[in-house]
Amino acid sequence: MPYLTIILISLSLAMDALTVAIIDGLTMKNLTKPKMIFICLMFSLFQGLFPFAAHFIGTTFMSYIEDYDHWISFALLLLIGGKMIFDGIKEVINKKKGVVEENNANTFTYRKIFIQAIATAIDAFAIGITLESSTQPINIYYDVLFIIGITFLCCLIGIFLGKQITKVIKGHYEIGDFIGGIVLILIGVKIVLSHLGYLPF
Repeated sequence: MPYLTIILISLSLAMDALTVAIIDGLTMKNLTKPKMIFICLMFSLFQGLFPFAAHFIGTTFMSYIEDYDHWISFALLLLIGGKMIFDGIKEVINKKKGVVEENNANTFTYRKIFIQAIATAIDAFAIGITLESSTQPINIYYDVLFIIGITFLCCLIGIFLGKQITKVIKGHYEIGDFIGGIVLILIGVKIVLSHLGYLPF
């Protein structure tokens, strides 16, 4: 497959992961460099894993997956985003009452990153079928490495961008919760509308 084609495919797949990486950098208080690298690795590996799996599963089985994959993504993103908004509201109320309480929405956990990685990558299944049915000669291993590499770089940029934004809001993590929660839900809505044919991307 031509370089330009696979680069464009990789970038399109990486956009949701990039957005969530920005949100993680913006909202997570306890991020260290190893944790940032872990987030980038998880997001990029899942973005490559799903097209890779779909390429070998084939179109017959994939037709069943495609009926539900976007709803799974939407449900996961709605759950994560809704929890962030709820915790943001709770933190605002606590501040007004003078109550100091740890906001778990702003805490890095491996489980949270795992769910985010799946939610942002499930719709990449369709790319595997696209690659399989392509009339152009492809090397699935080479293409998947491109997807992983570009997604990793995008997420790395996203996390550092999110960390820079925290300097602007100066510790008001509830603002990040509201923004992040809304954006995650909007990503879920976008995924559903794209699969239903209401959006071209």
